[in-house]
Amino acid sequence: MKIRIILMMLLLILPLSGCWDTNEPERMVYVYGMGIDYKDGDYIAYLQIINLGLLAKNEVVGSSSEVKVEVGHAKGKTVDEAVFNLYRSTQRRIFWGHLSFLIFSEEAMKHGGIISIIDILDRYRETSYRIWVYVTKDPLSRIFKNIPMLGMSTGYSKISDPTAAYEQFSFIEPVDLRRLLIWIHEPGHEANVPLISINNKNWLTDVKRHDSISMDGIAVVTKDNIKGYFTGKNVKGVQWMTNKMKRGGVTVKYKDSTIDMLITDVKAKIKPVVKGEEIQFDIKVKANAVIDHIVKPVPLTTLTSLIEKELKKDILYTYEQALTKDVDIYHLSETAYRKNVNSWKKVQQGGKIPLKKDTIRQLKVKISLDHGGKQRELPTLEK
Repeated sequence: MKIRIILMMLLLILPLSGCWDTNEPERMVYVYGMGIDYKDGDYIAYLQIINLGLLAKNEVVGSSSEVKVEVGHAKGKTVDEAVFNLYRSTQRRIFWGHLSFLIFSEEAMKHGGIISIIDILDRYRETSYRIWVYVTKDPLSRIFKNIPMLGMSTGYSKISDPTAAYEQFSFIEPVDLRRLLIWIHEPGHEANVPLISINNKNWLTDVKRHDSISMDGIAVVTKDNIKGYFTGKNVKGVQWMTNKMKRGGVTVKYKDSTIDMLITDVKAKIKPVVKGEEIQFDIKVKANAVIDHIVKPVPLTTLTSLIEKELKKDILYTYEQALTKDVDIYHLSETAYRKNVNSWKKVQQGGKIPLKKDTIRQLKVKISLDHGGKQRELPTLEK
């Protein structure tokens, strides 16, 4: 009887041995961000390690001397070699499961960095496809040492959690690793990746100026190069052609007054139109508008027309600027590939269809002017 009880106890204890070789969470360090640079024939890998303990408490009342982020870097002839050279100086096992963002320098993009690192991340079991991707012209060391305002955890920075700010102002749509892979693999093999920089002009603390991460525009990338940058007014059209766009602003003029409008819920539909050996496109854009600021009453039909003209102007201007750099900024080739693959096969060259100024045959913008906030369409105070 005793022997049977002992055997049963051993059988119950035996499965617990499977946990003996696990790594305890507090004994590992966690990579939150990764950067790839290239200089003098070597790739340089940057890893940002954050203090996860700070995510669960109020850092403002905590010790100001407590380290919130640590950045390591090493170089190698390949990205993989650079990472393994960095392993030599780590004090504990590095866990990659929390990797949140990936930043490429301009030089890394020009020397095939995107091919090397994406192949590694796509194969490694700990990483996921929900990794935000960026391009920058600024030194990676400055970007990785940037701390969000009010001393918040780096886990809440603009690049590790871009959707929070995008909900309020939908300027540049965040792009994750999954979306990047789809764009590069499928026609016309180009991806619109957010372009970020260090901004030290807009924010101050009670001690000094505060560096912040700024979304400047987009970098159109292929698997081994950057085809062009689009910033300022050159990129505004992309905003109105993005179906995930939540909120954006536009300013129109009527006689001697200026009206600020809030644009929401953009929906863009692209339809390929085949004419012989040529493919053109009809584009319909629908959106809602809300009056943000108005000084003098304006007829609502007139205001609607002004907004539609402004959005149409932005869309066509961005498209024309992209043509000068041989960029398919609105992914028209992909649309033709998905909706009329037989016609696409006849005209495509390297996955792209030839684009001209009149390739957009028709562009219609339809605005629904919902309301003007609390005061509807009338100004709060008239001049």
